[in-house]
Amino acid sequence: MGFDGGFMKNDKAHFVAFVGVMFALTFVLFMLEGALSITAGISTCLLSLPVAIALSIYGDWKKSFIGGTLLGVCSCIFCLIFGMAVYANPLISIIPRFFIGITAYWTYFGFSKLLKNAKHKYLRESLPAALGAVVGTVTNTVLYIFALNIFGGGDAMGALTQLMEVVVAIYFPIEVVASFVLVPLYVAALKKVSGRFVEKKKHNSEEELSSVEG
Repeated sequence: MGFDGGFMKNDKAHFVAFVGVMFALTFVLFMLEGALSITAGISTCLLSLPVAIALSIYGDWKKSFIGGTLLGVCSCIFCLIFGMAVYANPLISIIPRFFIGITAYWTYFGFSKLLKNAKHKYLRESLPAALGAVVGTVTNTVLYIFALNIFGGGDAMGALTQLMEVVVAIYFPIEVVASFVLVPLYVAALKKVSGRFVEKKKHNSEEELSSVEG
């Protein structure tokens, strides 16, 4: 009983550490994108959004909200640092992004089931992840703009109009393409890392169990 409990604690500790690492990575990427938006006027989540979506769909559905939530927290912190009070509102920066991974995961799950017997590996593994990424990106854009419209107040209306024009004309298609291409690669990498951890944990478990029995 104590042996199993110890490994459950180790699993939780590793998971918390993993989430911390992914949060740090997402925050660095978001800061980089934010710096570009301030200096070059390029406001898009080309790097951070695919990471958030990949983090949400590579595991099980119980953790599908994590990637989008981390992205939202990073957005909130960034807006607080740079004095963007309207966008720092958690109802705008965090809550809409909570649903990114959920919609992406179930899209990925559905297409994985649908294409599980496909002969080509791309159709079985990469395409479901890419389609999930597209749905997650659409969710991010639609819910973010909706939240900005509802919770941003009158001062946000001018910014909202400009944002919608820019997103529809340029940035949204770019984000969709970036997510479509990058998320399958990120998911494969995360699964590989996760698989190595599981194998290592299983090997260590067998060794410790043998020593206890000995």
